[in-house]
Amino acid sequence: MTAEIPPVPNRRTETRHAAPGKTCNHFQKYGMTCDDFDRLLARAAGRCELCKTLEEETQRGALVIDHFEGGGLFFVRGLLCDRCNSVMSRHDRAVAWGPSSLPWKDKARAYHLAAFGQPSLDEFEQADRHIASRRTYHVKDRAYLLVAPRKALVVRLDRSMTETAAKLRRHLTERQRERLIELLSGRE
Repeated sequence: MTAEIPPVPNRRTETRHAAPGKTCNHFQKYGMTCDDFDRLLARAAGRCELCKTLEEETQRGALVIDHFEGGGLFFVRGLLCDRCNSVMSRHDRAVAWGPSSLPWKDKARAYHLAAFGQPSLDEFEQADRHIASRRTYHVKDRAYLLVAPRKALVVRLDRSMTETAAKLRRHLTERQRERLIELLSGRE
């Protein structure tokens, strides 16, 4: 009696979340099947798994797949907003903990231990050894740091309201616009 072997996913079959003719990003970068990605989405329930911010309210309006990679290990931990993803880089000792990120240290550890990829205890120990062996990166370690200046949203109130409204529609998410309307109308 032979057991039926499930088909191995390939680039042509993992396309459910991609544009027609394309392969899913979660498959190409993280090796996750569409079914795995659907389970990850269900687990996150539309929120960052660390800070619980709604996906629509994140800076980019989307969550990113967070993963651990190092010491011969690779596993997906979950879905995070950009800010919490940078907190996890501190957990992984790629960047030093700072005053604003330090309060998240315990939550980051708990989140790491609840990884979606379900690593074994031995794999967690191997990951911890690798994290402990890393030299923390400090900005002052570099002779120079190229950073693209971030453009701030400037809304000039001496311009037409139509122009102002168009600019706000371009730069704010729907939830941010709703919140702005609530604040301006005094309906808090």
